[in-house]
Amino acid sequence: MVDLSMVLARRKDKANVLGAVVLAATVLLVIVFSATIDGFATLGNLRVVVSNSASLVILSCGMAVVIISRGLDLSLIAQMVAGAATFSILINAGLNGPSAFALTVLAMVAVGLVNGWLTAYAEIPPMLATLASAMLITGLFRFAILRGEYLLLLPKSNPAVTFLSSSLFPGFTVPVMLMAMTLAITWLLLRYSIPGRTVYAMGDNFQAARLTGLPVRTTTLMIYVFAALTALIAGLVVASVSGTVDFRTVTNGSLLFEVILVVVLGGIPLRGGRGGVGSILIGVALIAVLRNGMTLLDFSTQTQDVLKGLVLITAIVADRFLNPRDTETDTVGDL
Repeated sequence: MVDLSMVLARRKDKANVLGAVVLAATVLLVIVFSATIDGFATLGNLRVVVSNSASLVILSCGMAVVIISRGLDLSLIAQMVAGAATFSILINAGLNGPSAFALTVLAMVAVGLVNGWLTAYAEIPPMLATLASAMLITGLFRFAILRGEYLLLLPKSNPAVTFLSSSLFPGFTVPVMLMAMTLAITWLLLRYSIPGRTVYAMGDNFQAARLTGLPVRTTTLMIYVFAALTALIAGLVVASVSGTVDFRTVTNGSLLFEVILVVVLGGIPLRGGRGGVGSILIGVALIAVLRNGMTLLDFSTQTQDVLKGLVLITAIVADRFLNPRDTETDTVGDL
């Protein structure tokens, strides 16, 4: 019989190898862009990179927790836009910022509970459950609330909106603060909480986790609620900066791919059980540097999508190679 602990240790080492390779690639890109692009290696551009990465980091925290548990949330971007739209509708209706935010949080918790229930209790594969959820959310908001429109204005004169897009002090904006807080909460959740340990156990072997009496179903509910709340925070960050809620963010699909790309590149296998905040930071670093460099080089959106698609395919192939399916860690309910 194969020792399970030895198998998991080998897979963890391979995931660390992927993270090290991605980190080395990021450093190489920084060197190349610094030598070839004027203004890349400046403090001002670094602030731009960090600020522009805030929403991606926040979304990746939610997706990482889901994937570590061996799940997947394809409705994350739809939730992000729907959360920002709900907040905007409540603000435009005359509610103050705290009240609008509280009601929006309740709405997003309900969405997360529905996703979690479909996965944990109805036992629908998470890919199908969250894909259907994304379609339902997008259709409901666009046609029942926005009457077919794509854009919803967020009043930037509102104090709550102004705060979300403001700077606490030079170089440290509210979006960056929310990013740092989300990273800290994710780290504490995964490293020190009982639900966090259950998340890892579910990713390693769901059946074994359930048979040992771990609360896998209630933990699944918590996981998808956490993802929904990160989507809400990311949505508020994006909408407060731009002043609009744009549902085309859902339909173009590139942001969802970037979030998955961040998680996989950081060394979190799609089969779950491993990874953490460090993995998220490694993945975000590569994507943020690559996106910033391509923008400064004036690459078209289509060219950027092609390159990011190639990187995603490479990352998935590497994930399959470094984390092959095996009977010791296999489980039912995979995608």
